[in-house]
Amino acid sequence: MINIKGIKQIGIALTAVALLIATAGAQGAGFQLKEQSSEGQGNSFAGQSAKAVDASTIFFNPAGMTMIDGNHIQANFSYIAPSARYSHGATAINSLFSTNTGVDGGVSAIVPAAYALWDYNQQIKLGISVNAPFGLSTKYDRDWVGAQYNVLSEIKTINIAPSVAYRVNHKLSLGGNIQFQKIEGTLTNISPVGPGHLTRLKADDTGFGYGLGFLYQYSDDGRIGFNYRSQIKHTLKGEVATPTFPNPALNFNAKADVTMPAVASAGVYHQVSDQWTLLADVAWTDWSVFKELQVVNTDTNTHVSNPTQYNWRDTIFIALGVNYQHDDKLQLKFGVAYDQGTANDQDRTAGIPDATRYWASLGASYQLNKQSTINIGYSHIEARSAKIFENTKLSTPAAGLGSEYEGSFHPKVDIISIGLDYQF
Repeated sequence: MINIKGIKQIGIALTAVALLIATAGAQGAGFQLKEQSSEGQGNSFAGQSAKAVDASTIFFNPAGMTMIDGNHIQANFSYIAPSARYSHGATAINSLFSTNTGVDGGVSAIVPAAYALWDYNQQIKLGISVNAPFGLSTKYDRDWVGAQYNVLSEIKTINIAPSVAYRVNHKLSLGGNIQFQKIEGTLTNISPVGPGHLTRLKADDTGFGYGLGFLYQYSDDGRIGFNYRSQIKHTLKGEVATPTFPNPALNFNAKADVTMPAVASAGVYHQVSDQWTLLADVAWTDWSVFKELQVVNTDTNTHVSNPTQYNWRDTIFIALGVNYQHDDKLQLKFGVAYDQGTANDQDRTAGIPDATRYWASLGASYQLNKQSTINIGYSHIEARSAKIFENTKLSTPAAGLGSEYEGSFHPKVDIISIGLDYQF
């Protein structure tokens, strides 16, 4: 049972979590962010649904909290350095959009994740997590060939999930949480009127969801886990603004519906010897909910031109990893992963130049003392070439003023993550 001193430390931890909430909105790159654990980064997140080795299990499978002894606080910081280099194929028609070399939309960012776990008793564990599970940031120059379609695309999320786990018996544990999610989106592009004007859509919303998981210990050496996080539906409300061109057609209140996808994952953790542990994970993400983005002018209750088509597909993530226990303090980690892309060649956008990716990772955990463990992980991700062709604004705002372009992106990402888990 937790004592008064422990309650005070939990309070300090939750204050730190609140500070992260205030700052995490400025972080984030990519759309689905797997970077929620420095310990798991070195394995490419293999086995994360079944590992349950530290407080980050609150995010990956809350049922795993029953495997953790003591009260814990944990903080993780992942530096994500993406590249989205563009290779040009066909020229834009409007002379405003001429730059087609040296274009890279990648924006580096730091993604935090924080956890607090309360060891109520042997059967019941309580926890809270603060994460940015989805995020996006791409930015291009105002004169690049696709500027009529995209200059800045940015999505920020903050997810707070109070969680509980219950040990049914010595083999089976169940867990769940309630998710509170804040989302903010910003999209900008150049409207080719006169010298060109930057138009910005900025909107936000708060939504709710849930998560469920179980963990089954099939032997002293191994366990399997399953976790499900629900969809979270949002109606983002804000405004479209073009400060340099005060025309009602480009300045109005707006809204758009967006659904964050459900995610289901299953993992295996198996210790084959005192030194070696094998890990595997498979995750499915319900990205087919992301079909289009339709902006509505709420001043006139009318649709704003044609919706941006995405027509994404559901995706599979497969990761394999291995841990090597070098000694009582040091554990080395390795992992690879296949990360299926969401977009098709016909509907891909420069704002999200997504393609199938391949991961290679390594990392280490080092026990500083009986209470503290430091984790570090590094991943390099290479993606397939992502073809792109955008022409829906060829006659916007009038024939001869619009643009189209064709080319390909070559995405890659480097990630380094560091975290500290403290037991009290």
